[in-house]
Amino acid sequence: MTAALVASMIYWGVGGLLFILAGLVLVPLLPGEKSRALGQWMLQGAFRCFLLLLRLFGALKCEFHGLEALRSARGGLIVAPNHPALWDAVIVISQIHGLRCILKASLLHNPLLAGGATLAGFIPNKPAHKMLQRSIEALRAGERLLFFPEGTRTRKAEGSLNAFLGGIGIIATQSGAPVWPVFIETNSDYLSKGWPLWRLPDKPVRVRVTVGDPLASPPDESAASFARRLEDTFKAALARRQD
Repeated sequence: MTAALVASMIYWGVGGLLFILAGLVLVPLLPGEKSRALGQWMLQGAFRCFLLLLRLFGALKCEFHGLEALRSARGGLIVAPNHPALWDAVIVISQIHGLRCILKASLLHNPLLAGGATLAGFIPNKPAHKMLQRSIEALRAGERLLFFPEGTRTRKAEGSLNAFLGGIGIIATQSGAPVWPVFIETNSDYLSKGWPLWRLPDKPVRVRVTVGDPLASPPDESAASFARRLEDTFKAALARRQD
């Protein structure tokens, strides 16, 4: 596990620097749409290589179910996973192409993440009104968004899920885009809320990712109602898997 941690830190350090350099060169030269598409392709490749590295060290094993339907879907859509651990976005982006992630604005100040996030056109969550506007516009233009409805990693002391944020309901109802729930389950608390990066797990981490059926918002449904319905879908699905 120690070797995997050291290799991961080197990988992220070198990769973060390369993405910063790529952004400085490509963003001024390419139109926004083309630079985003290239950045998303590069980021997906980098994340796939990172997960392969962890598998080679025996630190992580992932299994995926139901990805084919989501991969073949067309038009604007929202990919909405629960958020048990820090690397959930890495795992999801590695498997689904063309995602623009809604991420914490503070992460854009992280030198390891800022270059790739900027190049891939990720959308900061603050200010909230700009995030909502940019997200709705992107969906109407046929883009794909990655949105964690919990807003942050699950606080396990409070239950299997955090209360869903209202933003997911606003974006879904205003854009009309379908929301694809993605259920992430793991056998470990590694990288969960409050887990320090330097603390290693005591056993290999297993992650199961399952894509559910998409949810669409009818014209008369409120944003709050849709968010509650989506949250209930997650609670029911995760409860079934724990039984």
